[in-house]
Amino acid sequence: MNSAEVAELLGNPSCQIDCKTVPVADEFSLRVYVFTPDGGGTGRPVVFIPGWTSVMDGWAPLLSSWVEKRVIYYIETREKCSSQAPKRRLKKSDYEMKKHTEDLEAVCKGLDIPHDALWFGSSLGGTVILHGMMEGKLSGSGAFLISPNTKFRFSGWMVPLISMPWWFYPPLIRLCLPYLRFRLKERAQYIRYRRTLLNANVLRLKRSVQANRRYDLPPDLDNINIPVAVCVAASDTLHTGDDSHGIADRLPQGQLLEVPSNQYAHEADIIVDIDAWELASQS
Repeated sequence: MNSAEVAELLGNPSCQIDCKTVPVADEFSLRVYVFTPDGGGTGRPVVFIPGWTSVMDGWAPLLSSWVEKRVIYYIETREKCSSQAPKRRLKKSDYEMKKHTEDLEAVCKGLDIPHDALWFGSSLGGTVILHGMMEGKLSGSGAFLISPNTKFRFSGWMVPLISMPWWFYPPLIRLCLPYLRFRLKERAQYIRYRRTLLNANVLRLKRSVQANRRYDLPPDLDNINIPVAVCVAASDTLHTGDDSHGIADRLPQGQLLEVPSNQYAHEADIIVDIDAWELASQS
């Protein structure tokens, strides 16, 4: 999407929208949207990392309000359709966690993002942020994470499908949608995931699954010495709550926050929770 299309999606908020293409590692380039509120806004800037293959439509209720209050850097990771990939055969190693963290480091340097920014990430986005901070590649004043993962679980029956040709995936995705609808309790969450999967780049989706299905977040998070909120919803059956509890317990300044639903975490209402947590953690 270009800046005008994003503005229309978000209901023409009172802010400037800059659409940038930023070169990162391995000849990839990422799409980054920079939102600057009219009048400059208040509070620290936010670096926003959406989840695995996530599209902006699902975050529109939150962004439409937040972009009028803070400078927001919305970064679309390399598995998404918006990224520019090198003209060579894509490998599963292109989508390993360390590559995502190298990309974010490159974007921060390329756009001169302030070191005291607040990080916001969901699912894979939250895991990438933790991994990058643990390796010392990312810095900030704090992080607010929605259901980050320690690992990415796939049902046993799905594993053989990973080796199938990429063109096998579009019909498979459609066949799996009824299962996803059964698995998810929240209809709004199902609608977001359906939209995401139907619009995904299937080859990148396959390589990303291959790269991360054996991933485990390293256990030592002691060197992340900034406040981190780990946000969970009891109704979210796709992300394991035990993962989030474990992450919060292992962080020196970790705090677990429970919200009514996964959809709530995508709405403007959560801004109040973020502001209250940030104020308390910085005092």
